[in-house]
Amino acid sequence: MTDPMYMPVIEGYSGFPIEAHEHHSTPGSVEWLLDAVERHATAEQDSLAQYEYLRTASGDPVIALVMQLILEDEERHHGLLKRIEATLRDALEWTHSPAALPTPASPQQPVASELAETTNALIKEERTGARYLRDLAHRQKDVNSGLQSLLIEMMAMDSEKHARLLQFVHDRLARRPHAEDGPAD
Repeated sequence: MTDPMYMPVIEGYSGFPIEAHEHHSTPGSVEWLLDAVERHATAEQDSLAQYEYLRTASGDPVIALVMQLILEDEERHHGLLKRIEATLRDALEWTHSPAALPTPASPQQPVASELAETTNALIKEERTGARYLRDLAHRQKDVNSGLQSLLIEMMAMDSEKHARLLQFVHDRLARRPHAEDGPAD
């Protein structure tokens, strides 16, 4: 039987449980989400030590570099998970901890319409950059055992991630009143 702590939500991906304390919380509820995030953060914390071990014990500078890159990403992810945990816990306990994700200011201050235009330009730049990097990675796939190609492909994925984050920023800016329109009702 599969340990419910590590039941995959998506086939092949464990850490977020499908049934987190089923008798205490409903899947999708704040309690369930908090439990799922806590479990994933714990599993990820255990992985950090294994990544560090591989980085130092391999004796291979290429492996050390790759493991360092993974460690840096995982440490950032762990920090974000902790902030998400704090936010969910605040929602349950009616508190506001400094570690929580920021909450939108109310009412929203008007913004210059050029901010949305700037974000659009950055989204296009990131998407164009991702395409360029993917092409470059493909052309270098046989160089240096494929390491450079892999690293460039990862940068392309980061550019795609940046484009998604920028789309969020654009959409958020678009919902705010524009300074040129005058005060909001």
